[in-house]
Amino acid sequence: MRSADEINELLRPLARVEPGQPDSHASGAGARALLASIATQEQGVPAGAAWRPHRRLPRDRRRLGLGLAAAIVLAAGLVVGPSLLEDGRGGVASYANSAVEIHREGEQYVAHIKDPFADYGKYTEAFHAVGLNVDLRPVPVSPGSVGKILGMVITGSAGPDRAAEPDPAGPRFDGIPLTMGTTPKGCRPGQDGGCSMVMRIPAAFTGTVDVQLGRQAKPGEDYANPDLAMAPGEMFDGVRLRDGRPVDDVLAEARKRGLTVVFSLIRTAAKTGGLSFEPLPADRVGPDWIVWHAWQVKAGVIRLLVTPERLPENPFYNGSAPPPASLE
Repeated sequence: MRSADEINELLRPLARVEPGQPDSHASGAGARALLASIATQEQGVPAGAAWRPHRRLPRDRRRLGLGLAAAIVLAAGLVVGPSLLEDGRGGVASYANSAVEIHREGEQYVAHIKDPFADYGKYTEAFHAVGLNVDLRPVPVSPGSVGKILGMVITGSAGPDRAAEPDPAGPRFDGIPLTMGTTPKGCRPGQDGGCSMVMRIPAAFTGTVDVQLGRQAKPGEDYANPDLAMAPGEMFDGVRLRDGRPVDDVLAEARKRGLTVVFSLIRTAAKTGGLSFEPLPADRVGPDWIVWHAWQVKAGVIRLLVTPERLPENPFYNGSAPPPASLE
């Protein structure tokens, strides 16, 4: 009986993919070439040699041949499975890890995000395996923004199709949309059993896309979408602050909604008109101070942006800062 070290030495010349090398990943070029070689070459027939009929091998020798092929694959550190099926564009047709599962459906790749709290590198690994340059970063958001795209930067492609009006389904590339959602629709990923976020990407997409995707925030975790406090479905939905309101009035609104209030003082740069914000303890804020805007901090907490006196106009609507994301 040969030892494991002796077997490894015998197999080493046969392995074309070295573990730990740049192309040793299951989706790498070397791994795919090895898989194709194993799948197409007959045992004992050199590559390029003509096929010749031969005697049927005894059962035990056939088992030995199959075992040798498996040993070659394992020695190379390669995992053979559905994720190594080619899709014709240099990537694989499907890929799955502990965080995400991606497969091809017609003209789109469909990514089911199973673990919204995973390290974003898991998502990048999967998208790159199918030939897509997608950098997906789930960020904690309020419940109304779970499964929604907070921001997207597209580079290195012709850009999305031009449309007279924004497409509610998402940007389209040659008529194929890039979309986000949840399945089942309206469920809460990370909270509801069987709920996942789903991203659909055009299979022919050749650029690079960086996406910030809203996921359910953990208890006590700050939101990455603070400026949406007054948007429909959010914690200050229906509150109007465009003309400014006294602190007392806005505190009454917050109490009705069961919210804890914190404050920040708005400072305006004299030369540039730019805004900065200084956190303030509640006991330094007077009841007649003016509230100009609100940020949602985390579950149950709202931040009111205030000044001691009434300003000539709301600084969030005069170009000093991006306009609030609300229907005001």
